[in-house]
Amino acid sequence: MTLSLNTISRIFKTLIPVFVLFLLFPSEALSDNKLNKIRKSYDSNIEKLRIVFDTNKKINFKFDKISKKNELNINLRNIRTSEKFIKPKFDRKYTISSKLIKNKNNIKFNFVSSKNFTYKYFILDPKDSYNHRLVVDIYFDKKVSKLSKIKNKLKNLSKHKFVIAIDAGHGGRDPGAVGKRGTLEKDIVLSISKKLYSLLKKEKNIKPILIRNKDSYISLRQRINIARRNKADLFISIHADAAKNKKARGSSVYVLSQHGASSEAAKWLANKENSSDLLGGASIDDKDNDIAEVLLDMSQSVTIETSLKASRIMLSKLKKVSKLHSNTTGQAGFVVLKSPDIPSLLIETAFLSNPKEEKKLRTKKFQNKIARAIRDGIIEIIKKGII
Repeated sequence: MTLSLNTISRIFKTLIPVFVLFLLFPSEALSDNKLNKIRKSYDSNIEKLRIVFDTNKKINFKFDKISKKNELNINLRNIRTSEKFIKPKFDRKYTISSKLIKNKNNIKFNFVSSKNFTYKYFILDPKDSYNHRLVVDIYFDKKVSKLSKIKNKLKNLSKHKFVIAIDAGHGGRDPGAVGKRGTLEKDIVLSISKKLYSLLKKEKNIKPILIRNKDSYISLRQRINIARRNKADLFISIHADAAKNKKARGSSVYVLSQHGASSEAAKWLANKENSSDLLGGASIDDKDNDIAEVLLDMSQSVTIETSLKASRIMLSKLKKVSKLHSNTTGQAGFVVLKSPDIPSLLIETAFLSNPKEEKKLRTKKFQNKIARAIRDGIIEIIKKGII
């Protein structure tokens, strides 16, 4: 059979798009991808929900633009659920609904929360026993509806105990500052810390722990580790200041600086074997350095922001019992403030280098006032949902 030129031309024109399609999209890309599982984890320290989509091949996805701040839509393209796929159940504490809407070879993941949130995402290539992964981190707002706030408060008051790590500065062979009358900083701050511990013990929803309860030396890194082992919600380090200017006086509150956070991230990355429980159970020891650095940076940024909010409340309480050396929060690279996932404050109660304040620091009356002010600050920090 002889084909006319017109017939050949029509066949050729019909086949061109098919050839182009195969050139642009290899057969592997055209074949169905499989959604094996959806993993989830929740970090209560920073109010973060992590959702991980595990797939056979590189995932093709797109986030819908939604005006609602409590809803997320992710379109997964050219994919279907595997035979063993089980839809995950999300905790009703922060989830109104979660749906997988299937349409031919596409899946839409819809997530609606009782809280407003922001999100960030990244993809991970296969490594060891892991397949391709799309990781979505959802950060819930602290501000929630009045009803949700009341429910959360009731739940927190009845069930959850906030762990407060109280760190009396210095100790043992490290006396800290020494006053003109021979007053040792390590003794004064231990006394205040014990008084604070006794006050917090009376609060039903608070569990205080003393980093040191006697005149013993504990390294700065050990102090952080003790707080992390006890799953502390807040770390308070108590000190008594000293300065060349003998007239310097008043209380101060410090949090970690961004520069201090950056230098600390490098240390965590260099010691991944010690970070298996970092970021609410999400290990960084199986992550590439770039990804681990991003995770640490995100965690530390949130922690510093939380610490700053807590510090402002603490300053307002200290102001009622002592003149403030500074009305604003100081930021520095103190080692004890460098936990990447525990909001941390360093409180300078007064100046031992000032003879009048040294005398005041030696009295039980002033020590009790400072301890009560710090307790009041902690209670308000918890009530306002900052930690």
